[in-house]
Amino acid sequence: MFIVIFVPVAALTSCKFENLGLSANSSAISNGAESNISGTNAKPDVLNEQGFYSLKNLQKDKNPLNDLNVRKAIFYAIDRNRIASELLGSYGTVLNSLFPVGADYYADSWSQYDYDPNTAKEYLNKAGYNEGNPLLLTIGANSDSPSRQKIENIIKENLGAIGIVTWIANKESKVWYMEDIRSGNYDLGVWSIYIPDSASIKDYFSSGKIPSMETDTNKNCNNFYWYSSQDLDASLDTLLKEDNIEKKIPVTGQIQKILSDDAIVLPLYSRIHAVAYNKKLSGVEIDTLNGSVFKNISGMDMSVESAAKTQNNSSSTENNGNIKSLVVGYEQEPYVLNPFIPDSIYREYINSLIVQGLWKKTGPDKYEPVLAESVTIIGDGQGARENTDLRYSLKAAVKLKNDIYWEDGEPIVADDVVATINAIISDKTLTFEDKNFGIIKSIVKTGDKEFIVTFNEFDSNWEQLFNYIFPAKLLRDSKIGSIFSEDIFGSGPYKLKEWKKGEYVLLEKNSLYWGEKPLINEIKFLFNSDINYLVGMLQEGNIDILSIPADLELMKSIKEDKNLNLEVAPGYLFEHLAICLKPEQ
Repeated sequence: MFIVIFVPVAALTSCKFENLGLSANSSAISNGAESNISGTNAKPDVLNEQGFYSLKNLQKDKNPLNDLNVRKAIFYAIDRNRIASELLGSYGTVLNSLFPVGADYYADSWSQYDYDPNTAKEYLNKAGYNEGNPLLLTIGANSDSPSRQKIENIIKENLGAIGIVTWIANKESKVWYMEDIRSGNYDLGVWSIYIPDSASIKDYFSSGKIPSMETDTNKNCNNFYWYSSQDLDASLDTLLKEDNIEKKIPVTGQIQKILSDDAIVLPLYSRIHAVAYNKKLSGVEIDTLNGSVFKNISGMDMSVESAAKTQNNSSSTENNGNIKSLVVGYEQEPYVLNPFIPDSIYREYINSLIVQGLWKKTGPDKYEPVLAESVTIIGDGQGARENTDLRYSLKAAVKLKNDIYWEDGEPIVADDVVATINAIISDKTLTFEDKNFGIIKSIVKTGDKEFIVTFNEFDSNWEQLFNYIFPAKLLRDSKIGSIFSEDIFGSGPYKLKEWKKGEYVLLEKNSLYWGEKPLINEIKFLFNSDINYLVGMLQEGNIDILSIPADLELMKSIKEDKNLNLEVAPGYLFEHLAICLKPEQ
């Protein structure tokens, strides 16, 4: 039976606690870098796990992270430049915003926390802690991430230098995310978050989005920090009622300043998208929102010579030597092609070439027309007015473009849009994490190319509800969630030619595509869960383009390969240090 001896921490200068794994000459288990926990002149003591938690339980303040001075001390103590450099080399830069550099909502809000150990010690002393009276905290991440373990050890070393002792308490992913993070069972945590638009900020930081508040109607409660701020909530309310990006920019800036001043989250660096490809392939652009390599699909081209090697492996019936067949490597094969059934991001990349919507997202809260021609907001009893605000009228008239066609040549009309939306709403088997079709009150055709949609409530990202549109004729006899399992039909630049499960998916150019036709005739997707195998195929010329891990050695070898190019871009997914404010009883 283990007995905790309640002795003031200050008494550790003259006592040894072998039961706690403490000794100046101890060989007890060390968890990462060595840390001081007492003010002795001896070599820093080393704690084992039992000793750490026993001493942590002796701390008088059970909620030390509620002290802003402690949080600021932690932020100033962390060398974020070192973290970004060791993880990403020359490709890594410190992130001081919730959005990547170049985004409309980027705000340089966290630069106040440049690495400054002396300032960190000052804040820690204000809170009553120092090397002689150390603060003990846990830091956690998912145990299967070597990069986060490296981050943790740097943070542990940095905090140890100012008098904060940390224990790295990693768990396997499912336990860490579902039990520790969601339950607020951590002090400090390292994970990544994705904020693709301004509305997402609410899910992470609103006081009404604490996990324990999640219900069927209050979804996406991702405030895993258990953070509450009236000022932030007020700014969020202002933000979510605004539909103009230029007016949203200062509000998102204010929100980021509040989060930074309150020292709740510390952005570390943007995760990067890295793509390696054959040098004879040109026009490659990365979509930083989701990492797709097909942002510039109409402008991508390849020499017939580079296509010739892979053409022999395709199932193309054209053998004239001029076909351009691009081969793409993916780590996971889709389960189904239906875009309303959850699957991997790779399925979304494939579908983006086949299926189109009324608009395409090009940035946070930014949408450009694809099948849609125009939107006119309808005013209350005043008819159609271009300047009426959707926030108040909740009714929009949408006009489709002329000369837009399905892959079989049939025109795309309002009936197709109405049928798609009604099919989605009526299929109760469908669930969505990031879309709320419940805000649509009604959708009514008013002409061959026109319809009116009426909303129950305002959502500044309402366009995303029209991401996928299908022909009405395909939706008459089946639930939308039960079709498009192994086949799919669309209006994009490509159409599905063949899916040989377990081997590849083959797309061919849609000759009836209404937009700018691509230069590449076929795209073949090969699947293998072993990224090293896929890299080998790329280097051998059997794959033309491949998204690769942000591994410094791998990226270096790609850069040195005379046959390959490397494209790198920061994305909207970023690593951060989280602080949990959930009260401990």
